[in-house]
This record gives sequence, C-alpha cells and structure tokens, in this order.
Amino acid sequence: MKKPIFERIKEEAKKEAALLVTETKAEAKRILKAGKDDLDAKNAAELASATAKSKERVANFKDRNEKGLENYKEQVRQEIVSDIFDEVAVKLAGIEGQELLKFVTNLINKEKVKGDEIMHVSRRNFKKFVAALSSSKDPTKLDLLNKANAKYNFTLSKEPTHVVEGFLLSAKQYDLIFDFNEIVSIYQRAHEQRIYKKLFKDE
Repeated sequence: MKKPIFERIKEEAKKEAALLVTETKAEAKRILKAGKDDLDAKNAAELASATAKSKERVANFKDRNEKGLENYKEQVRQEIVSDIFDEVAVKLAGIEGQELLKFVTNLINKEKVKGDEIMHVSRRNFKKFVAALSSSKDPTKLDLLNKANAKYNFTLSKEPTHVVEGFLLSAKQYDLIFDFNEIVSIYQRAHEQRIYKKLFKDE
C-alpha cells in the first residue's frame, strides 16, 4: 500500500535535508581546510622570510665584526710600525759623543758643501754638539768634525736655530737644514711598507 503523498514528500524532504547537511559539512570542512592551508602557507612564507632576514642579519653582524676586527688589527699593525719610527726619532735626539759625531759627519759628507759654512743648533743642544765635534769643546774649532775632509773648516755659532733636533749649515747664499725628525719622516715614507711586510708577513 502506497504511503500517502504527504508522507512521501516528508520523507523525501528529510533525505534531501540530510544530504544537504552532509554536503554543507563537507563544504565547510573544505573551506576551513583551504583557509588553514592558506594560512599555513602564509605563516610558512613569513617564517621563511623572517628566518632569511635573521640569517642575513647574523651574517651582516658577523661580517661587520670580522671587518671591524681586521680593521682593528690593521690599525694596531700601523701603530706598531709608526712607533718604531718614533723610537728612532727619540734615539736620534738622544745620541751624543762619538755616535753624534759619526752621524753628523755622514750627513754632511752626502751633501755638496764648501766647508766653511757656520753650524747652528738649538739652544738646548749646543753643549752636546760642542762636546761631540770639538776635542777642546771650542765652538770655533770643530776639529773632530773637520778632520773628516781637508776642505772642512766648520764652526759652531752660539746663535740658535729653529731646528729643535738636528742642525743647520748657514752660508751667505743658502742654508742647509738637517732636521733629524724630518730625516726620520723621509726614511719612514720610503721604507714603511717594506718594514710592515717584514714584520707581519707570517700573519
């Protein structure tokens, strides 16, 4: 016996409703999953980007540190070389007696001089030069210096020069300046790189 049409419509409606609910749940799950996957992908992308930036920052930090350390090492090396020449300048300023005589004689021998120029030194170094260049400590008789060459007849003036360390040979037409500090500076400019390489070649 057939069910009344009302019952059949009611049952069909229930089945349709159940199917609709099932499909709706499935669609909802799909949408949620898609949203989750998209969110996960975005999170992963952001995480990857953040990780990359972090690694880049670390690399840059290390690079800056390494460069900073190398720059510091280079600065120390340069200071060591510079200190060597500073010590040479100090040593030259302190030489006396035979050592000073030899150094002054060598400097003059390298120049074209007439031999009768007048020597000037700083006020504080006057006694030291007289003692080194004259056996009698007489500034008008620099026998220890003059015996180095037959044409030498140098004398030492009591009038001081502006050259703090070193001496000046004065003639009517010219002055020859022998500034010990400038001599060291010239030598430094000419040989600094060679000395640097020799000192730090094994690093």
